[in-house]
Amino acid sequence: MHILLADDHPIFVEALKELVRRSMPDSRLQSVGSLDDAHRALASHDAFDLLMLDLDMPGMNGLAGLERTRSRFPALPIAIISGITDPDSVRKAIALGARGFLPKTMPSAALSAALQVIAAGGTYIPADYAAAAVDDAAVAERGAGDLLTPREREILGHLVSGMTNKEIARVVALQEITVKLHVRSIFRKLGVRNRVEAVNAAARLGSGARR
Repeated sequence: MHILLADDHPIFVEALKELVRRSMPDSRLQSVGSLDDAHRALASHDAFDLLMLDLDMPGMNGLAGLERTRSRFPALPIAIISGITDPDSVRKAIALGARGFLPKTMPSAALSAALQVIAAGGTYIPADYAAAAVDDAAVAERGAGDLLTPREREILGHLVSGMTNKEIARVVALQEITVKLHVRSIFRKLGVRNRVEAVNAAARLGSGARR
């Protein structure tokens, strides 16, 4: 996988390069420091599989930079990275076509897994954001007795992101069988039978919680 990182924070850039080198040895990462430089790199002869855009860097102007980039390079998977993650920014970024929203505070293993999910065609959003909306809706609809536990909320967020049980187990540092047990509990509490229904329930309840 050939990744283009547009970020003007040298420490984060170097840390991500090291992460890719260690965790994704078949991938390579090229970095630039502004949105204009990213567009120039994308317009060159190099083919990139993923673009990572820092939400707060020269040329971005918030999510307007994402819109510009999506308009010019519509087929390219784009992930937004940010030091600050708020639900409204996450929602708007995904609505504008971002395939992921990655907090810079993510653990290395989770960030590596998220990049691979996006590159494989999936969408990644922070687990806390994905599950919190469902939990808010559950409070309104079912009362405190049926709330997901903090661990279940975390795992549901990874389910929404498209991770397998094995990938989730690696990210949250649990045995795969333990993750399976958590998934069964999530299904029961949401009243669903499989992963697809769980993801649909998360999206449906999450939308209701934000209205």
